[in-house]
Amino acid sequence: MRSVFQYLRPASLEDAAAWLEKNGASTVVFAGGTDLMPSMRKGEVACDYVLDISRLEELKRIELGDNLLAIGAGVTYTDLVESDLIHAHAPVVAAAARCVGSEQIRNVGTLGGNVGNASPAADSIPGLMAHNTRVEIVRQGRVLTQSLEEVILGPYHTSLKPGDLITKFLLEPLPSPYRAVYQRIGRRRAMSIARINLAVAAKVDSSGVIEDFRMSIGSMTPQPYRAFSAERMACGRKPEYALFAEIASTATQDMIKRAGVRSSTAYKKPAAEGLILKSLSELFNAPTFEDGDQ
Repeated sequence: MRSVFQYLRPASLEDAAAWLEKNGASTVVFAGGTDLMPSMRKGEVACDYVLDISRLEELKRIELGDNLLAIGAGVTYTDLVESDLIHAHAPVVAAAARCVGSEQIRNVGTLGGNVGNASPAADSIPGLMAHNTRVEIVRQGRVLTQSLEEVILGPYHTSLKPGDLITKFLLEPLPSPYRAVYQRIGRRRAMSIARINLAVAAKVDSSGVIEDFRMSIGSMTPQPYRAFSAERMACGRKPEYALFAEIASTATQDMIKRAGVRSSTAYKKPAAEGLILKSLSELFNAPTFEDGDQ
């Protein structure tokens, strides 16, 4: 059975927050609708009101200031791909956005919706994790910020309360000389859900030693995952195949401890290790074992 509801379009973010403060329990927020609309057609979502925030300019801004890159929750994947600020300070976020669905989906799907949906295979999550992203939320007239790990508690499960509204994401900028790469494994090359995805960002000093290293892997754990043990292993060392292999082994073992052994583990463990090796070789422009580096 399809939902019957009243459609509302607030004139401002202030109006949207005021409405949700009073009517949050009976309202569903509509941003891009790429996840919401199919659920509503199936009768999986029931509500009295649908609040359309897709045209609120306050949620569509991308701004740099105070050592933070702020991305509005209403920014679309296409906006991310086309933004000079994103390419300069968060290129891995742009690369991930380019992999999302079809062009039609990228034109309307939003970053806020992607995080709020909390799919473990979300393309945006690993890149946001690499930037130590915090989520700004309006809750009952108050503004609070939480880490992604605090917001996403499990597959399709968040800490968001009825009436909460994600307004923006606050990222640590990682401009040049940082280098970054995003990779994914799907069932096919295009328009597929990621079976495993990976974002890596790193900074190498003038002597060729890794000064900062950040790696996040998606679709392997219930919550967003940063490979902190592997990151500590990488810092202070020079990028070479032996190190890459250590990182791949350490990260995959840690993820298995977090997620447990599942029927997909036999496939995902070697696939994740291979994806890490490929990504690090690309990131550092280093030869792989097959190229003769032993």
